[in-house]
Amino acid sequence: MKQYPSIPRRFEEFTAHVWDKLDGSNLRFEWSRKRGWHKTGTRTRLFDATDPVFGEALGVFDTVWAAPLADLFKRQRCDHAVAFLEFWGPGSFAGNHVAGAPKTLTLFDVAVQKRGLLDPAVFHAMFGKFEHTPRYLGIHRWTRGFVERVRAGEIAGVTFEGVVGKGGTGHAQVRAKAKTQAWIDAVVAQYGADATPILES
Repeated sequence: MKQYPSIPRRFEEFTAHVWDKLDGSNLRFEWSRKRGWHKTGTRTRLFDATDPVFGEALGVFDTVWAAPLADLFKRQRCDHAVAFLEFWGPGSFAGNHVAGAPKTLTLFDVAVQKRGLLDPAVFHAMFGKFEHTPRYLGIHRWTRGFVERVRAGEIAGVTFEGVVGKGGTGHAQVRAKAKTQAWIDAVVAQYGADATPILES
């Protein structure tokens, strides 16, 4: 099952489609024309409905995404795809979730067999009209100045954690992320010496 690629920490200037970054957990759902939706995973492992943290995501996915995505893949004559979604809800913070709180799944990327991740512009054109996708913040030049504006909380439309920028096409795509200082401070305040792995994830 295709894993979502890590976003490199090194800085690179590029023209980016920018989305709000939601604070949750990265989940993946695999579909094929022959088997339908048949495999689910976190970023690093598979899970099913018995999972104590992510099991409830299966019901959310079936209700919100399973049919619309499958219909779209079929219309696009796709044989195999993996959908990447953020699992989050009220109180979700730094990868932890509040038990019993309502959760949602927000689609942020799709990988198609033999093509890899959809180009950012293609993803926005195909899925931007769907309700449960991250807020699209437009096209920006990803510069150190822009990253500092994100850090300072000066970019309109950012909920809390920060933003993700995506540019390029095909296998030459460029991806980057920037966090707000408010989110960084909240992580440090809650996790102290254990905050570093979270901040670097």
